[in-house]
Amino acid sequence: MYKVIRYDLRYGVLEGWRKLLLAVGMGALVLVNCYIDFVSLSLYFTGELWSFRSLGVSLGDMIVLGLGGNFGRGELREFVFPTLWYLSVLFPCTMTLTLASDDLSSGGVQIMSRLRGRGRWWLSKCALGAALVVLYYAALYALLWLVCVLLGFRSSVVPNEAVFSTRLSAAFVASETTKAALFAALILQPILVTVALCLVEMSMTLFLKPIYALIAVAAYLAAGTLVLSPAFLGNFAMPLRSSAIGVYNFDFLSCLVICAALSAAAVLAGWWKIAKTDIL
Repeated sequence: MYKVIRYDLRYGVLEGWRKLLLAVGMGALVLVNCYIDFVSLSLYFTGELWSFRSLGVSLGDMIVLGLGGNFGRGELREFVFPTLWYLSVLFPCTMTLTLASDDLSSGGVQIMSRLRGRGRWWLSKCALGAALVVLYYAALYALLWLVCVLLGFRSSVVPNEAVFSTRLSAAFVASETTKAALFAALILQPILVTVALCLVEMSMTLFLKPIYALIAVAAYLAAGTLVLSPAFLGNFAMPLRSSAIGVYNFDFLSCLVICAALSAAAVLAGWWKIAKTDIL
């Protein structure tokens, strides 16, 4: 089993490197969005176009402004659909959508025969899907961090309070949270949520056509931008709705428990389905 997972991770990731270019494209979109925000902030604070280096912005500001999501419907501000955040989560779902079906149409059946069990094959696909999601986010955050270093911004995940309040019309007090909580909210929670959604989507493709699974996940994510409920995992993947920011209480522990339970259910459902399907 270990050799199969290692084989999948080694060759599946190498073969899927083009998919990881989505992370670079996503990072470019975030950088363009942040550039526009920083220029407007520079004008607001200094009256100059190109003095945003003096604002004291950080990696946390880039993530919050580009991938922070929104505050949802309420009194804080007018609802605006979080397009960049939405795409950042949906892109990995498109990357992992057909991992199982593509493998079945190529050498997956022979691998099942050698393993003498379909469950092991399915577990290897799930491991590959989770690995691709982690690599996607690693590439995305690494790109944003690199730009921060090149521009002389702070590498900290702690957003600038003045920038936050000016750009988002809401209060953020850094002393009321911790760097660990912010790291979990800005970095870890989006990864956990996306892994869970991708595993659910992969499992769904065993029951229906992949395009329908993608549509279902896309609709679920879109609904979560409107509904402030733990039933919609997208709330945990939005830094602006995290308990670390302090507006809502979508905390890391709840995210971890729900995502782990959902991922386990998706893996078990896929295992059951693949065991019942007449493939060989």
